[in-house]
Amino acid sequence: MTEGTILVAGGSGLIGANLSLRLEKMAVPFVSTRFSKGPALFPNSVQCDLTDYRQCLSITTGISSLVISAAAISGAARSNPSQNILPNVKIAAGLLEACAVNGVRTVVLLSSSSVYQPSSHPIREEELDLNLAPYPSYLEAGSTNRFLEQLASLYCRAYGMRVVVLRPSSVYGPFDKFGSPNSNVIPSLIVRAMRGEAPFEVWGSPLVVRDFVYVEDVVDDILASLFDESIPADSPINVGSGLAVTIGDAVDIILKRCGHGGEVVFNGDRPTAIPYRALDTAKHAALFGGKPRTGLAAGIARTVAWLSAQQEGGAFHGV
Repeated sequence: MTEGTILVAGGSGLIGANLSLRLEKMAVPFVSTRFSKGPALFPNSVQCDLTDYRQCLSITTGISSLVISAAAISGAARSNPSQNILPNVKIAAGLLEACAVNGVRTVVLLSSSSVYQPSSHPIREEELDLNLAPYPSYLEAGSTNRFLEQLASLYCRAYGMRVVVLRPSSVYGPFDKFGSPNSNVIPSLIVRAMRGEAPFEVWGSPLVVRDFVYVEDVVDDILASLFDESIPADSPINVGSGLAVTIGDAVDIILKRCGHGGEVVFNGDRPTAIPYRALDTAKHAALFGGKPRTGLAAGIARTVAWLSAQQEGGAFHGV
């Protein structure tokens, strides 16, 4: 690989695909990985199994920076909630060890806000209490990410690697999982609104609070972390929108954007996730310059436009 090549581990997922697209537009040399043997999103996408340490060693040879992005496996079945723990640990641990062996200078590890215990206010990085469990429905992901953050800290201290840990909140945007059983709330609501479902049923209360962050804003932060060495290593940083939004407000925005005027029914008898999750972004603002974030209405509009274009081009059949 050429000098300065960036490796995006998981280049076909939501964050990885958008990051790869941005790097392509910037003419920055990069390679992205994908697990599937199907069609590649980018010409320089490499199919590999990152649970195999030998492949981690091979793919990190000659690179200068690594982003551990959507390489993680998600969507565990309720009948087997631990099924993704081992492969996810293998991926991150194998890549970190391979980077240490191959002398990779900078690693950006995307963790998750799932690491936090339940909170009724925008939670700060230093408020993470390892003596308190993550919210029950996030127990697998939260516990795994807690371990991987500590593993990243170990490599940072033991090998002098610059490992920047970012904790995104609920990320949404183009290349999300649309029409999938594993879809998160925003892509699921968009697909159902575009189908014109009526009545439009939403599980849980309209007062559930989330911190939705548009994927392009996350990409901005990843690029800053890669190229600006003033962004500290070994010190996790919240990546959110800085704005707590109710599910009720999010539904209103999505339905209006999709031209859906039908009845909305919130079903409080159906299961829902954590009732409140928002991030304190003061540390982020101090480190990244307080750049304005994409508002939810604007982000939804861009996402719906992208999905509509994919559908018209025959690239997406989930709507």
